[in-house]
Amino acid sequence: MSVQNHSTVTEFILIGFSHFPQQLLPVLFLLFLLMYLFTLLGNLLIMATIWSERSLHTPMYLFLCALSISEILYTFAIIPRMLVDLLSTHSVIALMACASQMFFSFTFGFTHSFLLTVMGYDRYVAICHPLRYNVLMSAQGCAYLVTWSWIGGAIMGMVVTTAIFNLTFCGPNEVQHFFCHVPPLVKLACGDNVFIVAKGVGLVCITALLACLLLLLITMAQICTILKFSFALDY
Repeated sequence: MSVQNHSTVTEFILIGFSHFPQQLLPVLFLLFLLMYLFTLLGNLLIMATIWSERSLHTPMYLFLCALSISEILYTFAIIPRMLVDLLSTHSVIALMACASQMFFSFTFGFTHSFLLTVMGYDRYVAICHPLRYNVLMSAQGCAYLVTWSWIGGAIMGMVVTTAIFNLTFCGPNEVQHFFCHVPPLVKLACGDNVFIVAKGVGLVCITALLACLLLLLITMAQICTILKFSFALDY
């Protein structure tokens, strides 16, 4: 991740929940902590169950395991810092730490989306091409799909983070969010290219997400068609 920023700003202040009443912040801390722990526990149980039960060592469950890993890492990139800031009176994050948080959150977030698309493809092959399933979804093929999902997520994270942090931040440095996200940071950037960069980042992200959604819809449509045809033959 190459970030060459010539900003006068060296750190950001995460406003987050600072506008909330102070007596409410411990309650929010406890609520978000419990939600985070339940999310972590649920995903760890899924992973432990899959790895301990040999009958679940199939592509579908291995993809589910990879999905749980990406979800754990995504929440880890955002929630722990947010929990600390909830109990802090001055939530300051350095420029490079902010860039790192954005990179990892986008990387794991898009990896999650790509893995969901891969899981849809897995179900499509299993239902629409059952005789070729073992060939198309071999161990090597599944490893490639998972690897490319992670590579794709990392590329998206690098593209977005590099584009945003090559902008110039002249001040103010108050981020109206609880983590380093694109829209509040774009509002703090200055220069003639801010609008172009913001539009470009938005277009890249929307295109990637729409591509995942379109592929999922196509696979689901194919699956529904096969199932309807099978039911018609049964009756």
